[in-house]
Formats: sequence, structure tokens, C-alpha cells
Amino acid sequence: MPTNLSPKAVNILPRGGEGEPFTCPDPGATSAAKQALVGFGAQSVDIAIAMLENGCAFTAAFSVGNNKVNDAAEIGVYRNNWYMLRTYCDHFKGAAPEDWMNLGQQAHNDVGIATQCQRQLFDTLGPDQFFSLQRGGLGNPGAGAEYGMYVGKYNDFCKAHMTDGMATYYNVASM
Repeated sequence: MPTNLSPKAVNILPRGGEGEPFTCPDPGATSAAKQALVGFGAQSVDIAIAMLENGCAFTAAFSVGNNKVNDAAEIGVYRNNWYMLRTYCDHFKGAAPEDWMNLGQQAHNDVGIATQCQRQLFDTLGPDQFFSLQRGGLGNPGAGAEYGMYVGKYNDFCKAHMTDGMATYYNVASM
């Protein structure tokens, strides 16, 4: 999993300081994307993860896998790794590591499937194990603590901004 958690689809240019709310460049698109995720069952922690991973875009604005393959491949707006999806999401249970490209397209291109899987992953694993697997995979089980801390910061913001065109920013490039 990547170690740099700066928003990958960097289309956000915060005007205030770290952690201060700002209006996204296209607030209508950001609001519509958030509303779509919420409509599929996303909770504030899911919005926080999508914002942390994608900035204001709230889309999977990267190719399936994000230059990773098999179980390490990053899939969808939440950038869940393929191992987590094929192990804990009912939609993909039983799939093989090499199915990441073919089947991963479904969650990558459909925020409904991505959100359904995200909720299953988070609810099944609980926060600590989810953050660990999301950030460090199987080979680095302790890697999720810092990621979880930043998701928590974004989550605090997202609780009050679930469907508007606002975002926030934390400098996580050092991770």
C-alpha cells in the first residue's frame, strides 16, 4: 500500500490553514459526489476516507490498481486493496488475486458497489484492523495507526459536511 497519503487526485487548493474548511473548486460536483456516496450508504468515516484519498474529486481518478497488481491493487474511490475486497466483501468473496483487473473494474467504476464493499469491510474488520489492512496490507500490520489518526481528523470535519461542497486538508505527505 502507498505510504504518501496526500490527496491523490489533487484538485484542491486550500486557502486557509491545515484543517480549515474550504470550498472545493467545483462545489456542485463535490456536493453531488458526496450525496451519491451517502445515497449508497456511506457514513462520515467513508466520506473522510474518500476525501483523504481523492481530495475534492470523490472519484477513482486513477487507473484500476493504481500501478499495483493482485492483492495490492487499489480499487475504487476508497482505494481498498484487492485482498480486502476479495476476502471481506460479499460481492467479490472467493475471487483470486489475479482477478483484480477484471472484477476490480466493478468497484472501481461503480460507487454503489464500492460503498457497499467499504461498509462491509469497515463493519466486519472494525477500525483498527481496517486501517491496518488498508494502509499496510498483510505484511505490515501496524501501519494503520497513523492512517487511522488522519481518517479521524477528516471524519470530525465530515460529520458536519456530509453532502456540501466543502472539504478540508491535512498535510499528510510526511507519512
